[in-house]
Amino acid sequence: MRGFLLFIGYSSYIGSVGDGLLGLYALWVLISNNLALLSLSLNDFLAQYVEFIYWVKQVALYVMPQGFANWLFGIPAVVYFPVRILMSLTIGWWALKKAAQLKTKNV
Repeated sequence: MRGFLLFIGYSSYIGSVGDGLLGLYALWVLISNNLALLSLSLNDFLAQYVEFIYWVKQVALYVMPQGFANWLFGIPAVVYFPVRILMSLTIGWWALKKAAQLKTKNV
């Protein structure tokens, strides 16, 4: 269990870095277009600017209810990424904290 929690914790932290880079890129796209694309959805951002990871939408449609996945990908990208980063950091912190607690119990 501890190994699983360590995996979740560290992958959440590493994923937050990737999300941060994508969020900064989305912000750069908005600024370079004079904020004309302020409501640029996550779906449109992935489809138009980072096509190589657009496959995540298909995964989301497979593992989530279709209505929820469509709603999620309709959120503006500049709103989605900061929320995702905060959630990922919180989950990573929690998982690493629990892994540390398991280590002290086993010692």
